[in-house]
Amino acid sequence: MKYFLIFSISLLSSFLLWGGIHTAPIVIPAKTVRPIEYHQISKYRVFQTDFSGTAVAIPFQIDERDRFSDFVLDQGPLPNRQFGNGLFDGEDELSFMGDDVGQVRVPTKWTVPKPQLLYEIKLEHAGKQGAVYVGIYDHTPPPLSPKHYVDYHMTESEIRTSNYQYFFNPKNYLVVRGVSVINHEKKTAPLILTSTFYLKLDLKYFLTFQLNQEDVVSSLEAYKIGPIRVLARVVFSYKFLKINFDLGMYTEVSFFANSIVLPAVIDNPFSGKKTLNEGSLFYYGFSAVKNPKDLKITTNMPMYKEGSMLDFFAKAPPAAPTYWLTALDPTYMIFMQIDLSAEMLKSKTLPMLYVEKEAGAQVSNRPYKAQPLGKSPVNVAVALDMSTLDIGSHTVSFQLFVDNTPSAATLESFKTINAWQISAHRLLPNQW
Repeated sequence: MKYFLIFSISLLSSFLLWGGIHTAPIVIPAKTVRPIEYHQISKYRVFQTDFSGTAVAIPFQIDERDRFSDFVLDQGPLPNRQFGNGLFDGEDELSFMGDDVGQVRVPTKWTVPKPQLLYEIKLEHAGKQGAVYVGIYDHTPPPLSPKHYVDYHMTESEIRTSNYQYFFNPKNYLVVRGVSVINHEKKTAPLILTSTFYLKLDLKYFLTFQLNQEDVVSSLEAYKIGPIRVLARVVFSYKFLKINFDLGMYTEVSFFANSIVLPAVIDNPFSGKKTLNEGSLFYYGFSAVKNPKDLKITTNMPMYKEGSMLDFFAKAPPAAPTYWLTALDPTYMIFMQIDLSAEMLKSKTLPMLYVEKEAGAQVSNRPYKAQPLGKSPVNVAVALDMSTLDIGSHTVSFQLFVDNTPSAATLESFKTINAWQISAHRLLPNQW
């Protein structure tokens, strides 16, 4: 009895202390876990193992990509569901929340029918290990987990999770009309009032033009609502010198429970070094409600200073593989990561952080038109020096994490968010 009680207490403690492997969502391309590829998507189920060894269904999502690497989205004006093959393969993505990752322990008890095949996906981050178990069913699989981490309310143009509210601007999807944090009592607190996009191109021997979101036309092309993330494809065009140019540009935004991922493409038609003068600039900025000086902000980005960009880059250290920013408040925390293409790193087209020591209420009174930093309704922004950008298409990926459970340790762990070790293998029938 003594040893049974010790074992039971130890097992229960292990269960109570287990909190997943990370608070971030985990997205796994099919090609990185080849053993579980090529089954019908509808036949997949994902489990964690609880303290008693029982398989417990967790929310998950499989998102297909077509032959152009675009996501297969089933709703909206221009859905492309016809381009999916119904199988999990290639560039398709399996996603689930890091908090739902269980122990590395093969389930031996089942409250639902056993799958015909079972695979173990083992994950490791910062020395912490966990696992999920992927079951494949030949016939009718058991019901999915009813839990949804994110919802899209189209009529209100709102994304809502347990951590935040994100309000689209339905007239212009380049900017937001508000972001709020939701605390554990389900009360909302405004975090961002608005956002602003700005581009200034000073062409040598020609002209200078400036534009912002008012000059860019955007539309929601298609979207998909899942339990782990909402995907939205947005296309852009802009009007210049009274002629409409279709940029052929788009972005596919992912909204997770505590994060937003925006991979952007900069389609640059000319060499910045040969064509543009100093001062040519792109920035995306926010009117944050709180004065940035009241937030505990740390970053590895260089700070933006008007008129000194080239002086900085002449002395700049080698480019970092990833740029990040953290901000810690008593009621929430923010982590932002920026990944640049190899070409941008080589040309030192690096992100610069602009911070103005004014609250959102002060800067939001400024004219809502194309204005340089310091004159626009922006107190936090990320800027790029366009005069260093080479000709061609360049990819910039922005990831923003917003969490209503502030933790300096968790923020620190986000800095290595890409350093996952993932492996997958099939389990033999006698193992489960």
